[in-house]
Amino acid sequence: MRIASLTGLRGLAAVAVLLYHIPHSPAFQNFAIGLFSRAYLAVDLFFVLSGFVISIGYYERVVKRPSAASYGDFLLNRMARVWPLHFVVALVFLVRILVNVSGDQPVALTPANIVTNLLMIQSWGWGTQALAGNSWSVSTELVAYLLFPLIAIFAFSRAVWLQVAGAVALLILVALLGHGSRGPLDVNDGNSILPVLRCLAGFALGVVAFRVARDPRCERLLGGERGFLASCALLVVALLIPGGDVVVALCFPLLVIACYYDGRASRALLANPVVFHLGLISYSIYLWHPLVRDVFARGMGIAHRHGFSGFDWVFYAGILVATWLVCWASYLLIEVPGHRAIKKLERHVVPRPPLPFQQAAE
Repeated sequence: MRIASLTGLRGLAAVAVLLYHIPHSPAFQNFAIGLFSRAYLAVDLFFVLSGFVISIGYYERVVKRPSAASYGDFLLNRMARVWPLHFVVALVFLVRILVNVSGDQPVALTPANIVTNLLMIQSWGWGTQALAGNSWSVSTELVAYLLFPLIAIFAFSRAVWLQVAGAVALLILVALLGHGSRGPLDVNDGNSILPVLRCLAGFALGVVAFRVARDPRCERLLGGERGFLASCALLVVALLIPGGDVVVALCFPLLVIACYYDGRASRALLANPVVFHLGLISYSIYLWHPLVRDVFARGMGIAHRHGFSGFDWVFYAGILVATWLVCWASYLLIEVPGHRAIKKLERHVVPRPPLPFQQAAE
């Protein structure tokens, strides 16, 4: 089952990360947009969304009907969803480092870095670096997948308040330890376990949000136009708080719940064809855009050296168009076929009877 508004929300989050990262290249620093100055928090929204959407599709099979087979099937489905593109991107960024596309490659091609990136475990706190910088969050989500049954059991128990308190405590801990790059929660250091804790906190809140969303009282409060607009307004107020990253992160579950109810306002904004399309290719946008940006930065530098200046906006627009085209192709040629190939291999290698539930499409 795919909730259109949640797909669109993920698309807007991916675009926010894109617009946030483009000015990180010195070539495009003049294109910084204040509205997206804290869009690193969109990654925390991704974590909440992951916990929520995975719960929609897998709570029944993994938690209510637990077994080694259902857990293994869940993990294989998640790997089929995220690993093919991650693997291809890691290989491409490895080549990028070898040919030095950007002119400044900070990642060393050590055996540890290469192996951990191919296995998607590069950001688990043992000092290895992500070849594709953004892939750190995908790596940390693998930890959340491994722990999903335990997280969900707590989320649907009477001890749910302990999980909420623990998740909030983790966010506060990550924010207070001072490892943030551009804000308290902008923590992605491969030498620390903090990125994993940041991910687990958001993921756990997403699972709890799914439990809350099933309550009719919550739907009366957050369903419809008023609930969606109120959650958006609350998020805007939180973003106005200086250094209030944790407050912003705690607003994301409310926004996700409001989008889950798929009301008229959320559908108009998030489920229209353009935004929904961006949601479909959001994973590709998230992983590919730094490479596209650096290629255009190198091209703009060459243009400047040959006297072609005053048209930097053309290169900026080129990044946006090229990212869209590359990521659309990536979705069609890597993500979808990769998922199908792994599922086909599973059916041949591990034949099993169909399970009595509907699989999530996300």
